[in-house]
Amino acid sequence: MSIKLVAIDIDGTLLNSHHQISKKTIDIIKQKRQEGLRIVLASGRPLNGMLAYTNSLGLTTEDDYIISYNGALAINSGTNEAFVKHTLNYDDLIEFYQLSQKLNVHSHFVDSKAIYTPNKDISPYTIHEAFLTKMPLFYKEIEEVSPTASISKYMIIDHEEIIDFVMKEIPQPYYDRYNIVRSADFFLEFLNKEASKGLTLKNLSDKLGIQQSEVMAIGDNENDISMLEYAGVGVAMGNATQTTKKFADRITLANDDEGVAHALEQWT
Repeated sequence: MSIKLVAIDIDGTLLNSHHQISKKTIDIIKQKRQEGLRIVLASGRPLNGMLAYTNSLGLTTEDDYIISYNGALAINSGTNEAFVKHTLNYDDLIEFYQLSQKLNVHSHFVDSKAIYTPNKDISPYTIHEAFLTKMPLFYKEIEEVSPTASISKYMIIDHEEIIDFVMKEIPQPYYDRYNIVRSADFFLEFLNKEASKGLTLKNLSDKLGIQQSEVMAIGDNENDISMLEYAGVGVAMGNATQTTKKFADRITLANDDEGVAHALEQWT
C-alpha cells in the first residue's frame, strides 16, 4: 500500500500541549514532502488561524491545499482559490441562537473575518478560541447581523458537563439538517450538512486523482472521525478521545510524544 496524501489535524494532533510543532515533526513532514507525499492540514480552525502552521511547514505552493472550519472551506494554498465552500445563512444563525437561548448556554459564530458573540458576559472559552486562532473578537447582537451574512460555523461553548447535557437536549431534526461535531470538551460546532473533514478530504482526493486507499488521516477528536473513516488508513493520536480511537485503523503516540512524526515514519 502506497500513501500519497496525509491529512493532519492541528490542535491535539500536530501541536503539542504547548501549542507548538516539534522540530522532529517539522523535519519529518518536510522530508516526506520532498519524497512526494502530499501533506494537508485539516482543522476546525478558521483559515487565518492555520496560516502560521502552513507557512512554517512550507505548505504554501499551488500544489498545497488547506481544509479549514471542519471542512466548510478548502482552498489552494498558493492561489487562495476556494474549491469547497459550505456556509450557513442568516436563518440558520437565528435558529442556532434561539436554541442556545433556550438551553441557556454561551455561543459564538465565525465568518471569514472574525469571531462574534451575542453574549454580553463573554465566555472564557470564546476568548480562548480567539486567542488560539488569532481572530478578532466582537460582541454583536443578533439583530445587528446582516441578513446576507455568510457564516462559516456556529459554536455552543461551555463547560464539559454542560456540553454533555446540550448534546442530549438538541432535537433530532438539528442532527438531520446540520453537521454537528464536538471539536473539544468545551466546543460543539454547527456546520452546513455538506461540511465535514471527511467529505472535503474526499473532494480533494478526487480532485487530485488519489484513491481512497492512498489517503491517510491523523486526528484526535470527534470532529476528525469523518476523515478517519474516509481515509484508507485512519490514525488516532495516543491522546485521542476513546470515541475517536474506535474509528481508527491505527493508534500512534500522543501529541506530546511526536505522534504525527511516528505515524509518518511508520505508515507512509
